[in-house]
Amino acid sequence: MRTLAIDIGGTKIALGLVEQGTLVERRQIATPTVNDVNLFADTLLECAGEWLSRCDNIGVSTTGLVTEQGISAINPDTLAFPAPFPLAQALEKKSLLPVSMLNDAQAAAWFEYTQLDSQVENMAFITVSTGVGGGIIINGRLHQGQSGLAGHIGHMSVSLSEPKCGCGQIGCVEAIASGTAIQKASNQCFSPPISNIELFEKADSNTDAEAIICQSAQAIAILCCNLKACLDLDVIVLGGGIGLATGYLTRVNQAIKTRPAAFQVPVVAAKGDYDACLLGAAFQFRE
Repeated sequence: MRTLAIDIGGTKIALGLVEQGTLVERRQIATPTVNDVNLFADTLLECAGEWLSRCDNIGVSTTGLVTEQGISAINPDTLAFPAPFPLAQALEKKSLLPVSMLNDAQAAAWFEYTQLDSQVENMAFITVSTGVGGGIIINGRLHQGQSGLAGHIGHMSVSLSEPKCGCGQIGCVEAIASGTAIQKASNQCFSPPISNIELFEKADSNTDAEAIICQSAQAIAILCCNLKACLDLDVIVLGGGIGLATGYLTRVNQAIKTRPAAFQVPVVAAKGDYDACLLGAAFQFRE
């Protein structure tokens, strides 16, 4: 089976040709302004190019809340969709192929679950990227919830005072730990501004850079311990551009070790590396 996999994020869109569960070709474009569903679908299919004629289906993973009606944004600061945004329907109509769509972190959670070495029943996937997302596996099954909201753990509040999140709540993990939040904190600290990549490069020798990164890692560690307390997870898998940045996982695990033993949970790097969400888009077709 060949699948056209599409992963839609706040800053980039990755497309891949997945054959028998393996990513054999990959492309990437910057995320355009998303207004018209038909124009957006045309952009995606044009980027897929010659792959399309070789595919049996299309799998989409996307930031935002996914329902049968389409996509809507939980946090418009990450990527604002005109809601509901019926992308799956538009892609199916234009490509004449079956289309399946999931929230990106939910899709990645299922992929990562299929890659675990040991027998695990309860797992969470956390992606720390432009935003913070998640997916939850309970008793060996992806838990989406009745409305599809399950796994949006970046919008669990870990602070009663600040900052305000784009979703409207106060103190969300996403507002503290995401790449967007890190960039905001960095811009307030460094002039001229530096990128998040440069911030991580400075961390070994610059206490301000280290403090910004550690604040993010601490928020993710709190989230992990909260998930352990709530769901008694066996393991948490960490992915995303920030989550997989050099030294970030180590910082998260160090912060977890400072908390009571009952709430500690092992956190490991995503097997899908930076393409866990893209591979998850294709693995939707594996029940």
